[in-house]
Amino acid sequence: MTEELVTLETAELPKEKGFNERKYIMDVSTLPYCYRYLSVPPQSVAQKWLRKTKNLHIEISYMYENYWTYDILTIPRHDLIGLSDRPIIRYNTYEEALEAGLQEALKLI
Repeated sequence: MTEELVTLETAELPKEKGFNERKYIMDVSTLPYCYRYLSVPPQSVAQKWLRKTKNLHIEISYMYENYWTYDILTIPRHDLIGLSDRPIIRYNTYEEALEAGLQEALKLI
């Protein structure tokens, strides 16, 4: 089993917020991006970076009707942030919910 990498769309967001782990650098010069190289970490690394540096936890929940959702919580108070006005979206997989949570959290900081 391999770890799921963040999408290139998501990878641009942590770069703007200070994430620059060199061991995850990819050459994206052949793609329509304004960068030659971009750090594209596994989702778990981006999630941990948000916890350690921004005090944000992305919580993924499995729901009874066979779908996944996410919440964004502050550490250590566990306040829900940035989600009061968004519709509940049902994700088919844990990874889809985590990717959406990563994007939302990165846009909030």
